[in-house]
Amino acid sequence: MRKMNAALLLNIIRDKGLASRAGLARASGLTKPTVSSQVADLLQRGIVLEDGEAAPDARGGKPPMMLRFNPHWGSVIAAEIGSAAVRVWHADLDGRPFDSEERAIRPEFGAAHILDVLCSAAQEVQSRALIGHNLLSIAVAAPGRVDARTGTVLEAGNVFHWRNVEVRKRMEDRFGVPVIVDNDVNFAALGEMHSGLAAGVENFVLIRLGTGVGAGLVLGGRLYQGTHWAAGEIGHMIVDRASAAEDGADRGLLELAIGSDRVKERVMKARAGMPPPPDLSTAGLAGELAELLSRNDEAASRVLDEVASQISVAVADMAAAIDPEMIVLSGDLFGLVAERIRELVGRVIPWPMRIELSALGADAALMGAMGSARGLAHDLLCDPGREQVQYLTMR
Repeated sequence: MRKMNAALLLNIIRDKGLASRAGLARASGLTKPTVSSQVADLLQRGIVLEDGEAAPDARGGKPPMMLRFNPHWGSVIAAEIGSAAVRVWHADLDGRPFDSEERAIRPEFGAAHILDVLCSAAQEVQSRALIGHNLLSIAVAAPGRVDARTGTVLEAGNVFHWRNVEVRKRMEDRFGVPVIVDNDVNFAALGEMHSGLAAGVENFVLIRLGTGVGAGLVLGGRLYQGTHWAAGEIGHMIVDRASAAEDGADRGLLELAIGSDRVKERVMKARAGMPPPPDLSTAGLAGELAELLSRNDEAASRVLDEVASQISVAVADMAAAIDPEMIVLSGDLFGLVAERIRELVGRVIPWPMRIELSALGADAALMGAMGSARGLAHDLLCDPGREQVQYLTMR
């Protein structure tokens, strides 16, 4: 009960910014002696600070001392394992990043190499932190199908070819703090739910398209992960009857068709024998395609039409199967095909379906991971012996 009371009061202080002891008693329904005891403990530990007296009211009397949360008491780390690099954010307990690190990886060197690079990057941002930043928790957005209970990547096809990689164990052994590991698209969905277009939306789907393609499902305000931790693995959707005869078990038939590396291959094949495009190595695939379209390149236009059709069918299938309030599209390539997706979905789905481009962009997964690390840190502040957070999931 004491830990629950501490969590309640800390939540109120963080939400309000400033609160008095009397205000905490009114907002929490706890007795004034209970509030005083809990506040004294939080003050002694430095988690809460006194921040001066409130302005006097018309009734006179001594103004109350105001309390505020101390976000600099500790810190959290959020990380994302991408297909070409790992990214790490170091943030205070309000989730405000104050340092970051990005390092290139070589997936063909295997999981041990990538986790070495990840640990080194996280160690670097931790070493640069100011004195007094106690690292409380870490969250890692990982590729593939992830058992979030154990923090194990069960399988990750695409460029990784991982099986049963214990990411959480490796990170906890290295840093000695609790670690949350989940699929990167699931974290991106949580990022949208807390800080993006889906804030306040109870049921939505986020579809992320890059080298891989996947979806994060939030139903009833909670992340849904499925029986085999495979909810949202839409890369395994069947593109058409002809493709169903192909072997796509490792990467998935849809991903084999519309993953960014495969789209680039399709464009190059379609343009065989044509003058090479201008050097757009810094523009990315979406930028390169946009430039080719501006030059009325028929081959690029034809490939993009095919990709738009394939991803539109997948989006329409998700809309029909789940009936979400919103579908959020994340990935640069979607900027070129969003209107075609809306047109097809609007034509085949006989009820309103809101389809939006993500406003968080490439940071969505890191923002979701940061929110989860912050939630775990909050639980640990109220219950230092606790090792796991109540993660917002349904299975």
